[in-house]
Amino acid sequence: MAETDELHAEPLPEAPAERPRRAHSILGRLTAAVRGQNWFAVALEVLIVIVGVVIGFQVNAWGNERDARTQERALLRGLRAEMVANIGLLDRVAEEHRQSIRQARRVLAWTGPDPTDVPLAVMDTLVVDLISEIPAYHPAMGEIDAMLGAGHLELVRDDSLRAMLASWPNVLARLRAVEDEMRADVLDRFFPYVLERTPLVSADRQVGFIDADRPSRFPQRYDALLSDVVFENHAENRWVMARSILEEGEPVRALLVRMVQRIDDEL
Repeated sequence: MAETDELHAEPLPEAPAERPRRAHSILGRLTAAVRGQNWFAVALEVLIVIVGVVIGFQVNAWGNERDARTQERALLRGLRAEMVANIGLLDRVAEEHRQSIRQARRVLAWTGPDPTDVPLAVMDTLVVDLISEIPAYHPAMGEIDAMLGAGHLELVRDDSLRAMLASWPNVLARLRAVEDEMRADVLDRFFPYVLERTPLVSADRQVGFIDADRPSRFPQRYDALLSDVVFENHAENRWVMARSILEEGEPVRALLVRMVQRIDDEL
């Protein structure tokens, strides 16, 4: 009976033949090509890898370049606005120095051994202005200081503009040196000289320390000042230093104008 059952037993189904797996990754295809010694396929796969890497680097470099140019444009716009404002400020300070030169020349027209017909009120105002009105150029430096401090100067592609930006602090320093020299001369020499010799009514009015009916118990002796060669020298020196500041301001202004022009070309 058992033998009969064995005779009539159905044969077991054959297992399907295993299908060769297809290599989907580059590494898999490259491995398969090497095993099969298909050197053309190997070369092709390697070339695909190289091209992909190169394209990836190019895309990344293009993105970095675009970001750098965006940063540069933002930087240049801020610098331009700051420099245009600094040109206007420099022009206003220069006009104040020209005004002080005109004042000094008016005062010097009255100096001499025997000054006569000296208008006291006018003289007082002129002299007070010469010893107290000390114009100084204080440009805005926020944008350029931030750029230099952060090391963003290299973002500027234009070589000439980059050189001008780098030279700006030194050019400005020369102007400030002359301003400091004038300020020291006026405050340390001219001002004390005048203060020891005459009451300064205009100065007292400016700060509110004055009695309108009796501005001072001491007479205003501008005839004594105008006949003193020391006073004449102080007034002349005030004029000369103002002219020196104007001369030092010319390269500062020229540099600012050139930088604005170069920025406009870049933008």
